[in-house]
Amino acid sequence: MKWYLGIPVILFSQAVSANNPDVTSREYKLMLDINNFEFNTEASAVASFMTVFESAVETAISRDVTGTLSLDKERTVKFFDTQYSCELSNSGYSFRERIEDGDSEVTLKFRSPDRYIAWFEDVTSNTSGAETKFEADIGSNSAIPFKTVYSHSTKAPNTRTINNFEDIHSHFPEFEDEYGFSDSTSLTQVGNLTIEERVYKGTTIDLGSFDADVSLTLWYNGTPSGSQTPVVAEISFKYEDSNASYSRKVVNRAKTAFEAIQNLTTWTDPNSKTKTRFVYDYDTNFCD
Repeated sequence: MKWYLGIPVILFSQAVSANNPDVTSREYKLMLDINNFEFNTEASAVASFMTVFESAVETAISRDVTGTLSLDKERTVKFFDTQYSCELSNSGYSFRERIEDGDSEVTLKFRSPDRYIAWFEDVTSNTSGAETKFEADIGSNSAIPFKTVYSHSTKAPNTRTINNFEDIHSHFPEFEDEYGFSDSTSLTQVGNLTIEERVYKGTTIDLGSFDADVSLTLWYNGTPSGSQTPVVAEISFKYEDSNASYSRKVVNRAKTAFEAIQNLTTWTDPNSKTKTRFVYDYDTNFCD
């Protein structure tokens, strides 16, 4: 061990490293114009978009876009919070349930533009099979073409019916210790909104030492049918590394690809709300 001015250098370095949050996942998200999609022609609209997507990205970064998007997931999505006060949202959190093939999964997520603030929120779960992720979400709107928000989240298998904060605390005890909400505090489905989510996957972008997985997500208000238009449409791509060892070339190619997609103005909607924002704004009285 080396010492400098009375400080053990190795231990000091280790302490700093332990609190340095590695962003192990980076996801780029762009909202699309919902008017380009209808349920009964959904697959062909996705294919048409991916044709121009592939051309734009390959031209921009001189790398291949491979694979074909196909319907990968169909699931029900619900968000929960305290009606009239929205304690979770006001604390930077969201609590979501996804139901697929009868199986429920809940996610507790904290977001912040500050990487360290997001990292220090403890979303640890004691539920078997739970998975935690620390991610950079890169988005864009008409005012800010490149906006980063950090999210710290854990998803966990769930067998409970969501009624109150006990249903959060049963999965996330550290959250309970930190915020101290009563178990009996009621949770209500935000906006009484039940989303049917359809996710298309199967395409990757070659960024060099990493491939980015592409997803196109469509949200419908209730079970879709006929010529129903989705309420939200989003294209995204992400790449991951448990060591956060992203190269300069990879991150620059990702940024360039993201900019190329933004230029597909026939398809994009820079004024569209993000998925979570749409849910909370659906009933303007829910949080009041």
